[in-house]
Amino acid sequence: MATPLAVRELYCPSHFGNEYECAREREMTAVLREARYWGYNRYSDWFDTIDLGDVYRRGGAHFNLPEAMWARKFEGFAAAARLGFDLGLVVTPNHVFADQVTAANRAVTGPRMFGQLVCPAKPGVVELVRANYRNLFRDFAARGLRLTAVSGGAYDYGGCACDGCAPWIVSFGRLFLGIVEEAEAVFGPVCADLWAWWWSDEDHRLFTQWADREAPGRFSGLAHHILYGESRYAERPQPAGCGERAFTHIGYGETGGIDVYGHYGPVVAPRRLEATARFLVSRGATGFLAYSEGTFDEANKAILGALTAGRCDTAREALMAYAERCLGGDADGWADWLTAMGDVERVDPNQARRDFDRLARQTPTSECRRMWEGKLRLREADANVRVRQRWTAARLVAAEEFWTEKEFLWRNLWRRGLGRSVFRFDWKVPPWHAEYARWALLHGAPAASPPPPQA
Repeated sequence: MATPLAVRELYCPSHFGNEYECAREREMTAVLREARYWGYNRYSDWFDTIDLGDVYRRGGAHFNLPEAMWARKFEGFAAAARLGFDLGLVVTPNHVFADQVTAANRAVTGPRMFGQLVCPAKPGVVELVRANYRNLFRDFAARGLRLTAVSGGAYDYGGCACDGCAPWIVSFGRLFLGIVEEAEAVFGPVCADLWAWWWSDEDHRLFTQWADREAPGRFSGLAHHILYGESRYAERPQPAGCGERAFTHIGYGETGGIDVYGHYGPVVAPRRLEATARFLVSRGATGFLAYSEGTFDEANKAILGALTAGRCDTAREALMAYAERCLGGDADGWADWLTAMGDVERVDPNQARRDFDRLARQTPTSECRRMWEGKLRLREADANVRVRQRWTAARLVAAEEFWTEKEFLWRNLWRRGLGRSVFRFDWKVPPWHAEYARWALLHGAPAASPPPPQA
């Protein structure tokens, strides 16, 4: 694209056993150096407190899960700072430490609201939340790390559906501004950004009315939510003076479904991401927040970064640049093959294998090449299960090949840890898996283990 977008933020939540949570500092530095190469200029993370006790009350006598999670996140921020990234922190204001939720302060949850939530309408909760972030911001400063931006999200791990908090989107705004005040007491002026994951039309309307009335000009950017399978966000109101941005999910292929978070191998979405980049330019947007859950999305990082930093004009150019840098050999041929894999469940596995083998003969052995062959192997095994109607020995072998390959990718290449939430190993599965799991239960075998010899 001719004009680079100003804010090209890579949001890397290190949690749930993903690659970012498990990486050591040198490994994370290598990942972020690559992102910097493709054009990203801001790094952000979220201090997810799921299952964690209050790290600031524990005294540091033992290095257990809370201390380990905090150390890991600060290592990521330190690596980003050394590479010249601006630093951003994503917050979900009323999601707190597990030992801070009581019967007296517990929030009312709802369809978009979950986590360790406290109700800001209850006595002492606002100060509790502000104290948490006061401690966190001081921790950043003590480590020599300065935040450029704090970005607030109202839902997912956050929210309260009680009458005292209604409308929640306004209660969220007030609580978030208090957190920004705590940040500015430590760092001086910071950007108060918003990310509108799961915001409704009504949320946008009510928040904008409140912000323009009570906090005019306070919010610097709003990342509008792009729904799964789509390349643009709906046109919705936003506070005056607030830069228009996108919350862009780069962790899935062209359409989503099973091909998300690495459940069907590495992901690539050239058509979707090029359309998003062009839409942002057409809107005069000031940037985006790219939601990344690991290194399995490296091709999508390259596409979106290169397009929005002005390095490439098309996704195909970006894919060719990615192939030249990470694969070698026939960059043009690799761009064709990768583009086809964006809609992996529609790919003819036999043709994809012929094309891959031809390209691989000209390409040095690498983890990158093995990763993409892993996606092909998953497609081949899946197709071999789907083409058979009965659970014959051949069908059972194909099912086992699928799970063996998936485990290889997750543990040997991406080096993921104990999977939680969206990284539950069998969260996204092919349509045949329920039958396979029932067979395994009847025969006393784990659903992702080899069938016994008599099968």
